[in-house]
Amino acid sequence: MSLKFCLFLVLVISVTSNNIDDKHETKVKTRAKRGAFLDFFQKIAITTNLAVDQYTDTKNTLTDIYDLISDTFTDSKPKQTRTTTTTTTPSPDEDGDATTTEKYRISRYELGRILGRNFRGLNRLLKIEINDALNQSHYNIAEYQREAKMQFSNSIIAEKKAALKGIPITRNNTTSTTNSTSNAATTT
Repeated sequence: MSLKFCLFLVLVISVTSNNIDDKHETKVKTRAKRGAFLDFFQKIAITTNLAVDQYTDTKNTLTDIYDLISDTFTDSKPKQTRTTTTTTTPSPDEDGDATTTEKYRISRYELGRILGRNFRGLNRLLKIEINDALNQSHYNIAEYQREAKMQFSNSIIAEKKAALKGIPITRNNTTSTTNSTSNAATTT
């Protein structure tokens, strides 16, 4: 019974506290609208901040990329004789007399030499391909004209005109040639 009484008491208190809150109506506070003048300058300030942030992010990213690329190259000209070096790590049994060498890094000069050679080779290949295409285009045009003449001579319109004029048409198919010449002879 005491549990029921406590629950009832809690229910009564919660209902009465809600009724008290309902009696005190709270007004919703609304912010007064600012004018178009202030909104315009606020938008300019936001846009400026966005542009400055974008500029600094881009600058920092490009600086990081430049530093990364700079660290991968050596600035010295490569020596004429190359020796391959291997990296060794001392084993726990040794006294630590093993030497380690730095990994091979390409120099800017060597990279430029390789890229220049590749560019010259690709340029040479492009010139060869263009010359071949131009030379082949003359043959392609002549072949196209020959095929167009053959198609025109094999067309029905040409046969009818030739039949009206009484001119025999030479075709690849001998049966159609004899038929067209016989038709031409009968019409005259």
